[in-house]
Amino acid sequence: MGTVRYSCTMPKDDDKLIRQLSLVSFLLAQRHPVTPRHIHDRVEGYAGMSDQTFARRFYDDRSDLAQVGIVIEGADVEDEGEAYYLPEENYRLSSLDLTAEELRALAVALTLLEGRFAYARPLRLALVNLTHGHPDPESAELERIAVSLAPDEEARTLGPALAQLDNAIARGKAVRFLYPTGPDLQPQERVVDPYGLSRIGGHWYMGGWDHQRDALRTFRLSRLAGPIRFATKRSRDFSPPTGIDPAEFRARPPWQLGESVGKATVRVDDDLAWWVARAYPDVETEPCPAPPGYTGAHDPAPPCTLFTTSYADADALITWVLSLGRKAELLSPPELRRLIRRKLEALEEAHA
Repeated sequence: MGTVRYSCTMPKDDDKLIRQLSLVSFLLAQRHPVTPRHIHDRVEGYAGMSDQTFARRFYDDRSDLAQVGIVIEGADVEDEGEAYYLPEENYRLSSLDLTAEELRALAVALTLLEGRFAYARPLRLALVNLTHGHPDPESAELERIAVSLAPDEEARTLGPALAQLDNAIARGKAVRFLYPTGPDLQPQERVVDPYGLSRIGGHWYMGGWDHQRDALRTFRLSRLAGPIRFATKRSRDFSPPTGIDPAEFRARPPWQLGESVGKATVRVDDDLAWWVARAYPDVETEPCPAPPGYTGAHDPAPPCTLFTTSYADADALITWVLSLGRKAELLSPPELRRLIRRKLEALEEAHA
């Protein structure tokens, strides 16, 4: 991992992890105990702090590292006073000897995630470390799996965008891009702190903090108009704030991923309505209104339920309704009914 340069002061704990990693790396490279002054001057993240601030941060960092088993030892050095060192046995893990079957399972998992997972690169590096750099003896079998599970077509098309976003997420860099916005869907510039990537319903989405909306938003990558660029020249723009779950958008239905453009009502037969209500608990429900002439005395209740949902992606909503077959009907809005009719007519013509 390359060295990341920061300003001389670190008033927040956002960069605590980088500072602690730098401390561990520095101590492991020393052949003898080093003084606090030496650490203060040489370790990334401490430079520029006052002596009191350094003493407090260094104590906190030692405590945090000790909690995960990385114990920095103290020593008294003649003519220098207190000094610190990190024995390798306090840092190095015992050898992890995995069986051939376990290594192959990890390799298959990596193959499954390739092109579908934003963090496949560090997973690949971890696997190389576990196998000590030696290829799997049955790599031909894994190659056949890789062919059958090759990245989806959208991932191939979006390769540069996915790579840029993967880099931005890892480095905490804000990005800017053009995205269809508003009722006229005109491309407008958006600046976003990207928190994560997900593949949902066959499409790639990015979730992050939208600077224009000052809220968490989701963007479908196939709708980007033009390239993705870094928003600033700073080495780091953000760290995901506490209390915001980057995976929050994954729990929503695919048609709600993005900025809402309207509401739709879908009628679902009761023999399937229970499943829809369980799968999408946040969607509003109500019984279908009684048909003309319904008395309620002896007739059974109207056998359907109305589901009302906001939508950001009309195509995703229509795809879901059509997947329910005769058990569902899109009732409103009228423009979506016209769109679904055109899609069905095109489908019928193609099969004819």
